[in-house]
Amino acid sequence: MSEIMTKSRIIDELVEILGTVENTKVIDALRPNMKWEFDFMADEFIELYKQDPGNFFSYVREAVYKQLEVKHTGFDVRTTFSGMRIIPVNVPAIQIQEINPRDYENSIVCFDCQIIAVDKRKSFIRSGKASCDICGNVDTAECDQDLKLKLPKCVNRGCGKNTMQLVQNTIKTDFIQSIWMQEPIETAKHNSPVIFTGKLHGADVGDVFPSQKKRITGTFKTVIDPKKNEHDIIIDVISTMDLEDSEIIKPESNEVESLKRKSKEDGFIDKLIESYAPTIYGHDDIKLTCLLYLASGVPSKKRKEINVALFGDPSMAKSEILKFTSRVAYKSKYTSGKGSSGAGLTIGMVKEDDKLIPMAGVLPLHTRGFVCIDEFDKMKTEDRSAMHEVMEQGTCSIAKAGVNLTLEAKCSILAAANPKYGRYDSELPISDNINIPPALLSRFDILWLITDKVDSIQDLNKAQHILKTFRGEINVDDVFLKERDLMAYLNYIRELTPTLTVEVSKKIEKFYQKMRSMASSDTDSLPVGIRQLEAIIRMSQAHAKLFFREEVIGDDVNAVFELLGKSYMSFDKNLTNDTAYQSDITGYNTKNLTKEKTADVVWNGLSDGTKEQNVYMVLFTKELEKTEKFDKTDASKWFNQWEKEGVILKNKNGTYRKA
Repeated sequence: MSEIMTKSRIIDELVEILGTVENTKVIDALRPNMKWEFDFMADEFIELYKQDPGNFFSYVREAVYKQLEVKHTGFDVRTTFSGMRIIPVNVPAIQIQEINPRDYENSIVCFDCQIIAVDKRKSFIRSGKASCDICGNVDTAECDQDLKLKLPKCVNRGCGKNTMQLVQNTIKTDFIQSIWMQEPIETAKHNSPVIFTGKLHGADVGDVFPSQKKRITGTFKTVIDPKKNEHDIIIDVISTMDLEDSEIIKPESNEVESLKRKSKEDGFIDKLIESYAPTIYGHDDIKLTCLLYLASGVPSKKRKEINVALFGDPSMAKSEILKFTSRVAYKSKYTSGKGSSGAGLTIGMVKEDDKLIPMAGVLPLHTRGFVCIDEFDKMKTEDRSAMHEVMEQGTCSIAKAGVNLTLEAKCSILAAANPKYGRYDSELPISDNINIPPALLSRFDILWLITDKVDSIQDLNKAQHILKTFRGEINVDDVFLKERDLMAYLNYIRELTPTLTVEVSKKIEKFYQKMRSMASSDTDSLPVGIRQLEAIIRMSQAHAKLFFREEVIGDDVNAVFELLGKSYMSFDKNLTNDTAYQSDITGYNTKNLTKEKTADVVWNGLSDGTKEQNVYMVLFTKELEKTEKFDKTDASKWFNQWEKEGVILKNKNGTYRKA
């Protein structure tokens, strides 16, 4: 078929191909509003496609109609099957960024994308009967490939050129809709996705919404604007197909089994923490929190995504933690609060051709993903308020300019912020230090305060670690899990769904009650409500995932209690001295420990882990008795022995600290 064929010849060839036994059976089985798929890569279709790529799809539709008319005489086939979807399959998929207008003009392309905006649907006339005003001659009027209706000319020479008019009761209409498609975030180069415009018509209209992932098959076209010396790229959409999230990096089955075995060994959690941001010195509790954050997301009707906030003095590695998290997290986005608006994060209204179009922001586009927001305190108050719905309900809504739209936005948020006055002042109330309203703070599952305290030993260790990093003496790959392996591991465990037992539920209930009583007695404490109860559940489930558990056990809950306790203590120095609170948050697990090790664990649980430890003798001995390894006499003797040997030293306020 080297010669150029006419439209009629191409259609005749297609009718002959479709007349084969196999194709005829498929076409005969068609019902109104059904779809018919044909193998685009078949040799006979490819050859005909090369003759006229831009109009090939419409020729296939015409050929299918002719086949139907042969079998179904006596009624209007085109009206009956007007909603029929003809879908080419096996079209080779390419990436949006690979599309070059010079190579793909008027060609059929197939690519994966994410819908970021849709216009209102409009109706247009697809076909109808036209009658001559002079002689009454009747002919058919059809729209062209640009969806412009063309009236035929009367065949009688005595009539004028423009004597044909549409007959109203014969008009057949269809819908058209503009959409905006974005390259998938996971495959975008330099974090700058390519955006195309598309035209939907037929059965796909009304079935496409922002934030959806679709596989688009359509005809690539360019529309030139001579006045502006510009051309727009438009995809005339032939078919759409829902897509699941693209291939997620996961460990091999043998790697999974190896990790499961290692998870039962002592020190597994310490190895995970060491693998997380190895260039950052310390911050083990925060690194563990980030691991829980990335492991969260058990499928459920209620929110299962963990939200984390980091507050602290400048140069405390908050931004570095966020950047590392965004690298190892699947479907992640790192952004700055100062450069982000409420519309950019949720739903914005964009002006296109003097019309306002709703466009999905960062949060709905990262559904089932992670968003790291640095400089969270620099956001405007009205922009932060737009996140309330997202952080609790997992949706974002808009109702303006005649647009009413609700999009799914189930993503986890990791935020970092500086204190209001640059550095945290422990003498001031929390509300005066943090420029974020309580309603928004309560939506975070856990909050951390990182202060820049002068500690000669810690400062020296930190300086040596940084210098070694600059000298290249610290190999970031010399860890338990490299970045890619850590990402694969987190992607795998995130799909797990550990359940809560009755025993564990009672343990959580008791701790929540204690948190409530502590918060009610302090007017300037962090907010504690029912959201914090749900936070404990989410974090306990995430901790169980780290160990590949099917059920949440007491150790998971104890670890979360300890983490939350340290989190609250980072904001309130007075909590360290509260015996009731201390007793509940430590969650000692001393079953298989010696007396000496048990005493160390209890002491570390009662102290805040810093140089300024405030441990009361009475409290320490009572906690030793609770382990059932010490009676009252043994506990007192153990304390006195420590003091005699200089293991512990007495403070001026009557408390004790480790030497």
